[in-house]
Amino acid sequence: MVFVAGTGPHHYHHRRLSTSSMSNQKQGALKQCLQLCCLLATFIMAGFFSTAGAKPTISFSFPQGLQGFPTFTSFTQQIIENRSARQMKTYSGKRLTNDSLLMIYYHDSTIAVTELGPQKLLLGCELIEIYNEQEGKMLLENLSKYNRPLEITFEEMLKLMRQCERVDKLTYAARNTGKSSDAPSSTETNIALNLAANIFPKSPLSILSGIIPGTKWCGTGDIAETYDDLGTETQMDRCCRQHDLCPVKIRAYQTKYDLNNDSLYTKSHCICDDMLF
Repeated sequence: MVFVAGTGPHHYHHRRLSTSSMSNQKQGALKQCLQLCCLLATFIMAGFFSTAGAKPTISFSFPQGLQGFPTFTSFTQQIIENRSARQMKTYSGKRLTNDSLLMIYYHDSTIAVTELGPQKLLLGCELIEIYNEQEGKMLLENLSKYNRPLEITFEEMLKLMRQCERVDKLTYAARNTGKSSDAPSSTETNIALNLAANIFPKSPLSILSGIIPGTKWCGTGDIAETYDDLGTETQMDRCCRQHDLCPVKIRAYQTKYDLNNDSLYTKSHCICDDMLF
């Protein structure tokens, strides 16, 4: 019997052992590679979450040519802040009688200038919204020449606002009594004029400023000059005005009371929201 070199049974057994050994080595190397990959992935994920914190989002950067441009959030926030500064009102100085007593009350974001007659009868009010702390302090200092401003509670301010609303309605009704009969006209003409006033408001800023036509307080902010400046839809406007003057609120993109408002709109106290309904 002739055996060809490298084809005997002993050589076959040795070759099978060598193949098995090489297979084990490959499996061991693959296992080590997988362990190393898992370890690297663990380090990467740990570093990612430690930098992401409460917002696990993938960070990115703008091209160098666009890095100077403001973000949408900062751009919107700047617009809102500039608009709030323009809407800041002051005391108009209007009063029914010169010998009346002026009392100034404030709570958080609202200042109330009240006019009192004999026996502390409430004759009129002027509510002013404060947009930032610095301007609020300046306004209170200016009002101190009439009387010393008194700080009241949130509940007391809401009660005063309701009383002011009732007085304002009575004053408005008395001031406009008989005006509709001064210039006689047909019913159809009056209806047409009312529709035109609502669809095409006198102030072109109404639609452009995001204000509901026929109002000056309903919408994003207000376009009123003073507290008693109302649109043709007086009933709706009064409701919006009272909500806008809520003493406790967080404006858009601001932090207050340890709370963040990341939305485009002001968030008021729930009691003020309930007053709308």
